[in-house]
Amino acid sequence: MIGTSFAGFKVLERLGGGNTGVVYRAFDPSGNRVVALKVLANDLLFSEEKKARFLRESQAAVLLDHPSIAKLYHMGEYHQCHYFAIEYIEGQCFRELIESHPNGLPLERFFEILPPILEGMAYAHSLGLVHRDLKPENLKIDKQGQPKILDFGLVKFLDDDSKENEGFKTMTGMVLGSARYMSPEQADGLLLDTRTDVFSLGIIMYEMLSGKNPFHAKSPFATMQRILRDDPISVELVRTDTSRKLSALVERCLQKDRTKRFADASDLLQAFNALSG
Repeated sequence: MIGTSFAGFKVLERLGGGNTGVVYRAFDPSGNRVVALKVLANDLLFSEEKKARFLRESQAAVLLDHPSIAKLYHMGEYHQCHYFAIEYIEGQCFRELIESHPNGLPLERFFEILPPILEGMAYAHSLGLVHRDLKPENLKIDKQGQPKILDFGLVKFLDDDSKENEGFKTMTGMVLGSARYMSPEQADGLLLDTRTDVFSLGIIMYEMLSGKNPFHAKSPFATMQRILRDDPISVELVRTDTSRKLSALVERCLQKDRTKRFADASDLLQAFNALSG
């Protein structure tokens, strides 16, 4: 596919791939810009009903306009493949940042780069949208130092509790989420709301502070079992310069019972700002 044209985009190089599809760096002649072109896996939307629902939900992501969210320029279908053209962000992803600090990021850096992510998620949640696939690979710091949330093409509307939503829940939980960052309700294949993103943010914060994933296991299934069953070691015991208040904030994000978590990213951001202010 490299060097060819796809839906009018000139495909330049393969950037990566996973369960949901493959991402390419591509040139968009209509906007005279380089984009990240995500082509979804053919088996991701395996019925016309799911395709229609997915397209309806994803249209909302085009309207997202926030400095902490990578802009979704366009989405469509080409030769029976669904794709997104997303703002191409050059810089360091959070995965690289975490791996370069195996014992955790300096606290000053943690308090510097996390708020923009929480602000972006608070904005999305205020519009009734859930990301569902937050993980370090989907967070990046651009060349200007601005943290960015990627892959908002997989968003879900909150206000749809139809029967169609019930049929969507297995795909929501078991395919669209990455196992190590799933919420218990995702691992269980249940319907999702803003609190699933709060749980994922809790795992990311834990990993940023300690360098360790609190639910790491040898397989995705074992990881999901740990998410459903095990309580992680308090981050203040893993990293001794973590305050009790910060550790408690992370623990609240990681509650198995979602009613005990922060209600959404805005609620979490308010508590975080009070902590760091």
